[in-house]
Amino acid sequence: MGQATHPKSPRVATTESTSAPGVNTAVGLRVAVARIYRSLRTRSDHQLTPSATSALARIGHEGPLRLGVLAQLEGIAPATMSKVVDNLETQRFIVRVPDVLDGRASLIELSDEGAALLHQIRSISTRAIDQALASLSATERGALDRAVPILEKLSELLQANTSSERRD
Repeated sequence: MGQATHPKSPRVATTESTSAPGVNTAVGLRVAVARIYRSLRTRSDHQLTPSATSALARIGHEGPLRLGVLAQLEGIAPATMSKVVDNLETQRFIVRVPDVLDGRASLIELSDEGAALLHQIRSISTRAIDQALASLSATERGALDRAVPILEKLSELLQANTSSERRD
């Protein structure tokens, strides 16, 4: 397979074939999303792993969850999620509470410290994106405004595909 570059980013070399329609878009989008994610991640001073940050955000979004459900939603093995949750609990970012529907089980929810950290991470990221958006032209910001629902749909499709692949 030859090297391909995204037309808007000549420095982005890849080893993917560009013969299929949409591959340049897929490659460019993957690279851009990864760079944005890394850039946002380095702005916050927290020492959480990407898996721990994602789990914390998921718990914050979904509310109290059982460990197995959290693992499934995050697309990782329950044993791996157990280690992530143990680490978050040690750092006092989450707490385990009894499941009122099943006294033998517990639910994982954000602690006050976890909610505060999640708020800080989100605020820093939002502020950084807002500052970058201010440097774009009105036309570019408009294009991004129109792209957000499409990116959300793409995210949902990728999550659904990941979930169905794990079930197979």
